[in-house]
This record gives sequence, structure tokens and C-alpha cells, in this order.
Amino acid sequence: MTHAGRRLGVDVGGTDTKWVVLDGDTVAAAGTVPTPPGPGETMTLVASLADPSVEAIGIALPGHVDRASGTALFVPNPPGDWDGYPAGPRLSALTGRPVAVVNDARAFAHAELLLGTARGLADALFAVLGTGVGGAVALRGAVLVGPRDNLGEIGHVTVDPSGPPCCCGNRGCAETFAGGPGIVRAFGSGPAAAVAAAARAGDERAADVLAGAGRALGVALGDAAALFGVSAAVVGGGVSGALDLMRPALERELGRRRPLIGDVAVLPAVLGPRAGAIGAALCGGMSG
Repeated sequence: MTHAGRRLGVDVGGTDTKWVVLDGDTVAAAGTVPTPPGPGETMTLVASLADPSVEAIGIALPGHVDRASGTALFVPNPPGDWDGYPAGPRLSALTGRPVAVVNDARAFAHAELLLGTARGLADALFAVLGTGVGGAVALRGAVLVGPRDNLGEIGHVTVDPSGPPCCCGNRGCAETFAGGPGIVRAFGSGPAAAVAAAARAGDERAADVLAGAGRALGVALGDAAALFGVSAAVVGGGVSGALDLMRPALERELGRRRPLIGDVAVLPAVLGPRAGAIGAALCGGMSG
């Protein structure tokens, strides 16, 4: 499936903002810039990236959004006050282009479903391992959205009810074990990439921490597989470079539940750090 036209996709993160221009299904241009200090400044930045050839824009935000109105509902991590900010209407007014506002994990899933690892699969789970653990579910070839673009939050499945407190108000979410800060907290120093490097160098404690992260992810994906009847899971995000170190514990957890969920294939994402921006661009094209 080829998607016509040139579309700008922007993935707003807590620290960095990634952008791509898609021409059809091909990345024609891409870049990364520091996330501006607030939503207004971010809209100005995005508008500056929308050259005259861009026909539509998609912007992915790390939180809950109202796709219909293009409003950010609960977006706590980027600088500034995003809650209630009408990102879509403001950006459309600045650029004169149609704008889609989507959740970043659902954008990641959309990209990997249409152009990445899950291409050709009708049904799949998605986990994005970063500062948090984002998630998404695709059924019958479409990523499920929900009223706040909040369907598929695999990172907030409870792994240990007495575990570390989570930003969502719960304790022991998968995110508190398999997200970057959770890995660093458990090991005692960081960043997460350094913990992975230590494990590869033979540090048993680092290996145990990553095994714990794999187990937590296995619990969350196993619960999601039981709920949705899906037999493939795509794992990406910045912390997924350690997926090979997490995989044995992850697959043991899934295997323990095989009588119910069957075999669940765990597949590494292939689109890399641009996946969210690519998915936003694809969603932007749909808005046009």
C-alpha cells in the first residue's frame, strides 16, 4: 500500500522532537531538535518545518489527546502546559494544512503496522520501551484508538501490586520495571544503556535487572494477549536495544501461559527512533 503526497510527521518528546517528511512511503527528509519550551513554541517550530510541498501534518504527543478536536488532554512530559491545548487548530491556522493530533505509542504502532515489522499482520500488540512503556493494539489491520487515544496502555498493567509507585497512581506497573528509569532505579546507576552494557560485560546484577524488566514485559504482553487473542508483539523504543537481554525471561513468562494464549512471537521493531514521526505523518495523510 502506497500513501500519496508529502506529509510532515512530528513526534514531540520530553527532551527531543523528531520529524520526518514522507513522500509516498519514503522518508524524504528527517531531523531531531530539542523540544521547545512550550506548546506555542512547538507549533511555531512545526510550522517552520512545513515547506510548501507538505500537504498534511501529523503530530504525535506523549499522552492522551482528543483526535476529533486536535486537543491535548493529558500530556505531562514535554516542557510547558499542554493540558487542554488546541494543538491541531493552532497548527492548522499557522500552516493552512490539515493536522492530525495522535498519541505517540499509537503513532509508533501505525508506522510499524503499515511499513515496519508488523506489515502484513492483521493483529498485533506493540510495546514502546523508553522513559515510560507505551503500548498499542492492532486488530483486523487497524490500530485501536479509544476516546482519549488511550487504548492499549500495556505499560500500566500491574506486575507487582506492592512494587514501586507509578506516575499513573498505581504501584508495580510494567513501566516501573521495564522503562528506562525503572531499570536505572533497580540497578542503582544509569543510564539504561549503561546497565545493558554492564550485563553484556558479565555483570550478573545488571543481567538480573534486565531479566526483571523482561519478566515484567512478559506479564504485560501475556495479559494483553489473553485479553485480545493476539499472537504477535512488536517491541521498540530507545530501551529496546536491550531486548535480547530481556527476551529469555520475557519468553519464559509467555511460555508459562501458553495453554491459554498459545505461541506469541516477540518481534523487534525495525523503523528505529523515527517510528513515531513516521506514524504521525501517516496519520496526517489520513486527515487530508
